[in-house]
Amino acid sequence: MKNKFLGLIGILFATLACGLIAPAAPAQPGVETIVAATFQALTAAAPATQTSYEASGTTIAINNVSFVIPTGIGNGAQAETIDAVPPSEDMPWWEIAPTYNKYLIQNYALANTFHEPAVYVYPVDEYIQMNKDVADTVDKLRTIINTPSQSMPEYLPFLPTFNAGQVFHSNEQSLAFQSGTGIRFLTQYAQAPYPVNNHSLFYTFQGITNDGVYYVSAILPINAVFLSPDGNPDTPLPADGVPFNWENFENTTQHFELVKQKLNVTDSNAFTPSLINLDALIQSILITDAP
Repeated sequence: MKNKFLGLIGILFATLACGLIAPAAPAQPGVETIVAATFQALTAAAPATQTSYEASGTTIAINNVSFVIPTGIGNGAQAETIDAVPPSEDMPWWEIAPTYNKYLIQNYALANTFHEPAVYVYPVDEYIQMNKDVADTVDKLRTIINTPSQSMPEYLPFLPTFNAGQVFHSNEQSLAFQSGTGIRFLTQYAQAPYPVNNHSLFYTFQGITNDGVYYVSAILPINAVFLSPDGNPDTPLPADGVPFNWENFENTTQHFELVKQKLNVTDSNAFTPSLINLDALIQSILITDAP
């Protein structure tokens, strides 16, 4: 089987030109300027600054953004201002972005995951003006927010932009934060056929402030006990895991659908970190200049 697997890898190189079946690295636009050092635990069992929301954990507050990191998820955040990357002739569309703020969660519950645990705050109008592709993302999210009873589209809106595709989504739920509304879900991105696994799976929230000024995104890695630790075909699969057909990469729909079904019925507290705590972090986000 390994000989056939290697042959298929060669085909993937030729057709996708995206590397050996692995998820794409998130775009790293611009020069990152550290505007605040790591915030260690400021207080325990305290509400987020200037909000009535109450949660037990670490309160983070910088500039106009504050949130609470629930106990067990992390104990601090490093705030960065990511410089704008304007459009140019040779600039890939996914790297074009305005200046925005990123909050990297420190001492996160999971280590060595593909994605960094972080919260992002983007200025909506500036982003759309610089990157017209983002306008469609914002419009789709607004439609989901305004018509929560509709069925979910095949691909859910997502920022930051990746040079990769959304392979599935599950556990979708409308969620309000202190300054707006959005949707949370579990997903995985990849450049080629690739099994759902704990190294690459993440929880995300996509939301907009009530005044439409800011787009709030979160990428928070999450694990489920029935998933493989990684996407290596030689890594043993848990007894109740969902096999991935390595000999037929074009027939992956069943794998993603079965994984989605299992994730949707998994108890919220059975995830690491728990969905309840991740939702609590999102619900605590406050942007003070948004009504």
